[in-house]
Amino acid sequence: MSEPKPRLARLTAILTQLQAQQLVTARFLAEKHGVSIRTIYRDIRTLEQSGVPILTEEGRGYSLLAGYQLPPIMFTEEEANALITAEKLIRQNKDQSLVDYYTQAITKIKSVLRGTQKTQTELLASRLQVRNNPSQERSSDYLIQLQSAISRYEVLHLEYLSLAEHPSKRHIEPFALYTTQGNWILVAFCQLKQDFRAFRLDRIQGLQATGTRFEPHPLTLEAYLEQCRRNWLNTPDIPLSPTTSTFVVHQKLPRMQKEQIAPFLFAGIGVRTSNQAGKAAQDIGALWQRFLGEQIATKIPNVIDPTVLTVYTDYDGDHNQPYTALIGCRVSSL
Repeated sequence: MSEPKPRLARLTAILTQLQAQQLVTARFLAEKHGVSIRTIYRDIRTLEQSGVPILTEEGRGYSLLAGYQLPPIMFTEEEANALITAEKLIRQNKDQSLVDYYTQAITKIKSVLRGTQKTQTELLASRLQVRNNPSQERSSDYLIQLQSAISRYEVLHLEYLSLAEHPSKRHIEPFALYTTQGNWILVAFCQLKQDFRAFRLDRIQGLQATGTRFEPHPLTLEAYLEQCRRNWLNTPDIPLSPTTSTFVVHQKLPRMQKEQIAPFLFAGIGVRTSNQAGKAAQDIGALWQRFLGEQIATKIPNVIDPTVLTVYTDYDGDHNQPYTALIGCRVSSL
């Protein structure tokens, strides 16, 4: 059972739970709040004595008298369904703090739904399934704390373990957060390196508030990502599907020459895509964003040339057929 809450907080939570569901059992409440069923009986009596019209259904549980509290916010059916869908999506997130706080928030939101909406949303919830994270893996627990630190401009003490298993301790000024490939990424100004760095939340070993505030950075997240792109985007690649005007210009140039180069080892990240309906622009753009945001180039082992290369390979046919796009560097060993 979870750690018991102060009684006033527990009574408030029980009232909210009664408003959020049509029927609640004493055993469910006892397990949720980490107390005995006898304690829940006393809490229910206290609420009844304070004027809350609680109905008891023998052998089934407790419910509130219909119409006891008019909801201060009225949701449409579509809005209520969107909230339930969002709940399913967030429950698959790998950050435990986001799941916990959203669950508490959605419980309060459900408490203001009308009786018929509660029935409909409960039905919808039983018919929805999100399978991005079927094992319910939780790899981090810092997202909500970091969100608060970003909004308060608070310096944090970070204990971090890199992908290369190198531990470090530093003070950071949290700047922004984004998610990619199921992982949350923190962008922060590192006081040790005196520059912006990206940190994966699932690699954070410890995070403590220092109580110190920092001056807000004038940089925006979009400007930061664009700066990263300019730093790394030094490849002379030509788009695989040029526009008509581009193609005409290229036709006026000397004929392209083939060049044979010695084989080399290459490591990086890739995506399977195609040039149909703008899919390549979207997929490769997202691949670059991940490469830059997670600073993949700094995490590739055995690099012998820091020049970032883009490789297009494994074509199923001509340039209109699926192919693989890779971004990475030359390495001495795989």
